Amino acid sequence: MTSFAVEILTPVCRVFKGEVESLVLPGSEGSLGVLAGHVSLLAWLAAGRIMARQGTQEHYFHCGPGVADVDPKHVTVLVDSAEEDGGK
Repeated sequence: MTSFAVEILTPVCRVFKGEVESLVLPGSEGSLGVLAGHVSLLAWLAAGRIMARQGTQEHYFHCGPGVADVDPKHVTVLVDSAEEDGGK
């Protein structure tokens, strides 16, 4: 599976930066799944949970509201708060 770059940023720090194969975001209208080559879009995010998959490893983050800038090879997530929760 093809990967793409992801950054999860808050006003105070970068919470995550890496190459992932899939990303699930808490969109304001429901969950938003992103794979490599996704059409470009700007999406409002609700407070919720982000899941980033790297091969067999999954990273989970609790996040506040924000915005996601999606391009075919890169996703930037800007949220007011985020922390990795490590669970499933």
